[in-house]
Amino acid sequence: MTTTKRETCWRVRRLPDGTAAAGIEALGWDAAAAGPEGEIVVRVEAAGFNYKDALCCAGHPGVMRTSPLVPGIDAAGVVALPGGALPAGTPVVVTGNGMGELRDGAFASCVRMPSAAVLPRPAALAADAAMALGTAGLTALLACDRLQAIISPRHARPDEAWLVTGASGGVGMLSVAALAAAGHRVIACSRKAAATDVLRDLGAAEVVAPDAVRDPTPKTLVAGRWAGVVDTVGGPLLADVLRAVRPGGGVAAIGMAGGADLVTSVHPFILRGVTLAGIDAASLPTQAERILLWARLASFWPAIAGRFPVTRLRLEDVGDWADRMRRGETTGRGVVIPE
Repeated sequence: MTTTKRETCWRVRRLPDGTAAAGIEALGWDAAAAGPEGEIVVRVEAAGFNYKDALCCAGHPGVMRTSPLVPGIDAAGVVALPGGALPAGTPVVVTGNGMGELRDGAFASCVRMPSAAVLPRPAALAADAAMALGTAGLTALLACDRLQAIISPRHARPDEAWLVTGASGGVGMLSVAALAAAGHRVIACSRKAAATDVLRDLGAAEVVAPDAVRDPTPKTLVAGRWAGVVDTVGGPLLADVLRAVRPGGGVAAIGMAGGADLVTSVHPFILRGVTLAGIDAASLPTQAERILLWARLASFWPAIAGRFPVTRLRLEDVGDWADRMRRGETTGRGVVIPE
């Protein structure tokens, strides 16, 4: 005998004219029926809201690889229907692995994923806390680790400045906190003055507007200011910042909210030995590496939980939050609670 349950989700359809239509839908599914071999059904307790999800909600073809599609590249919940080594009821997290891009994602009451993509969630990390971190937290740790590996002590003094651009977003705020916790002097760059107090609470030594990190001269190199940079913006701001990285420094590039084009010269790379490193938390880390990263995030969360801004969202709030995120009007992290 089958048991039919109703799955509630936020589904996006790409229309022939390139626009998108989206809204809440209810779908029936057989709670007792096994899916493809090796797949697990996770009952979603919380989903992280990433910039990719905001683009998916608008039908962006670079993110939304199939239509219709449920967005949501991050999920935390419990195993509802086991298909691997994890028994029913196990707290889990799922990030990346095509979820919310190639296959239905986490803005739903349930998500079905290959067992290899589903990881046990650290016992100390509640579902909503895990999604306050999510891919943003993984990305921040990977960016900070990469910079630490690139920039040797020979090229970085303790008093040198480390810059985080787009610092009022989730990745930016978590990068500020992670770099400050590692003992660096962090300059947070944000055009949102309202985020200043939060960024200082997270460890920023200074909070500045984008104009304060730009140099109006047309030179391909300007005075070196930054030992390391976590850039979440891309575009012209990244090009400008590259000119001001100190010899032997590095930039971890993780976003394109300010544009995907990068117009620069080779001078920072061949005259100052600057490294530009791309960070991809969605596909590059192995599952074993993800488990270690989640353990680190679980240890890191208590130190920032009371200071890090998180907005809880219902499914019916998804469209509005996506619009605001694309316009650059959100701060911190959004967490969708599907039920």
